[in-house]
Amino acid sequence: MHVKVTTVRGDKRTYRYLSLVESYRENGKVSHKVVARLGEAEEMKASGELRRLVSALGQHLDGASSELTVDSAPSIGATAAVHEYFARLGLNELFGELGATRRAKNLADTVFAMLANRLIEPSSKRRAITDWLDRDVVLPSGVTTPSLDQCYRALDALCAGKSALETHCYERLTNLTNLDLRLCCYDLTSSYLEGDPRSSLRFPSKAFGYSRDKRGDRPQVVIGLLVTGDGTPIAHHVFAGNTKDASTLESVMADLQNRFGVGRIALVADRGLISEANLASVSAAGFNHVMATRLHRDTDVAQVLEVAATMKRWVRVDETTRAVEITHGQRRYVVVDSLLRHRRDEHRREELLSRTEDQLIALAERVRERKLVDPAKIGAAADRILRDSGVARCFRTIVREGEFTWDYDQTALHYEEELLEGRYVITTSLAKTQASTVQVVRHYKSLLNVERRFRVLKDFLALRPIHHFTENRVRGHIALCVLAAVIESLMGRDLATANVMDPDLTEQVLSPRRALRELERIRAVQLVANDGSTRQIITKPNAAQSTVLAAFGVNTKTWTSRLER
Repeated sequence: MHVKVTTVRGDKRTYRYLSLVESYRENGKVSHKVVARLGEAEEMKASGELRRLVSALGQHLDGASSELTVDSAPSIGATAAVHEYFARLGLNELFGELGATRRAKNLADTVFAMLANRLIEPSSKRRAITDWLDRDVVLPSGVTTPSLDQCYRALDALCAGKSALETHCYERLTNLTNLDLRLCCYDLTSSYLEGDPRSSLRFPSKAFGYSRDKRGDRPQVVIGLLVTGDGTPIAHHVFAGNTKDASTLESVMADLQNRFGVGRIALVADRGLISEANLASVSAAGFNHVMATRLHRDTDVAQVLEVAATMKRWVRVDETTRAVEITHGQRRYVVVDSLLRHRRDEHRREELLSRTEDQLIALAERVRERKLVDPAKIGAAADRILRDSGVARCFRTIVREGEFTWDYDQTALHYEEELLEGRYVITTSLAKTQASTVQVVRHYKSLLNVERRFRVLKDFLALRPIHHFTENRVRGHIALCVLAAVIESLMGRDLATANVMDPDLTEQVLSPRRALRELERIRAVQLVANDGSTRQIITKPNAAQSTVLAAFGVNTKTWTSRLER
């Protein structure tokens, strides 16, 4: 092992960066592995850091060889960042209280360890304990490494304490971020469960249903998520895997009102949740609503689109979107027209029509060749084609014994091509004095923040697949992931406030995912001298890492090098 000097020549001076390098042989060739980047030589000299490092290592020579070996180099930066947010949300105190009531020793440390793993390197609880915590990271001072059994019992505690946890976080977030619940977005997703789907091991929420993960071969649970207009999660609900979307809204609103004591807010939701009963429930609860309507089989929406087609004065929402407002049946509607949606809808419709037409022609040929004669079988074959086509409404079929004919439904085609293409319809109870036409559209578009949180949950935090086999632990795992999403949203807010930009995407704020990956590269290098004594050296954060640490409010002064014998 030796110190390597990397020289970089700038416009005004030459920089010399020091790294601790380990030599190894691979395929007969000697290569170098950077164990720790120590920093720029002149800066280390000026700060006295280089002298202190040399002096500290020299104390172990005692006339012997100066050979040093690296015992380990676990990451310290990312776990420190997560711990900062854990403390800022007051979770040490909350889980300390919950742990005392459940006689769960070190519950706060256990939940923190699982949260950090979820945000930094999502893995199973077993791997997190036996591999990741044991070898890859340094936990903050005072945090104890939990056992696997403690992790499982912590999931039970998270399930039992879910309501108290969300109420606590809501109060903290209100103080930390001026949380604004005048606009609240709600949507649902599903997450499938692994294990033998035929297993008799069942619990109330485990059921087969419409899978948004396209895993209809697995049982699942349905997850409803409430977020603020800017995407901060405030509550979640777990329903049985076969629950219909629209049936969830009333209980979610009641919980929102009773538990958080909110005043009059505007609930933003997608078309799967709209029904006359739900709209009545929203109004009865004292809430306003901004909801997308169903675009087919709704005569009111069809009439609104007919009127919109004759309107001349549309307002501009952005460069590619315009909108027009229509009052129909004493209800306020906003028709939104998007250039990008026009292109997408036209391409998709032509592709689906062409594919369906080819299949219907093939079926008609089979009937002409007398390969199909029974009208029941002909009808069943036609139903299979149209059911999965996405454009069944655009075709009319006639089935008789030994005969099959089809044609386009010109009325349906006119509706799709002339009225609906590129458009969608929003209905709202907000008065014009509360929200203009453009504001209504923007309120609805804030629903994209729920979809972003779902992507964070599933792709970044690896919510799915769920490998637990009891109701409590499935719910506890989901609660853990949602809590991690709260921290992720706070990190994103702080990075945006500090204007920390992505070095590769210069017009985009650095994502929490990449920020944590940068911080992972800050290492606590454990050096072992000949006499067996060890020295911990924290690698110096580079400029990018320092910027992220500052945005996250992480105090690096506690990262002192340690000498142990």
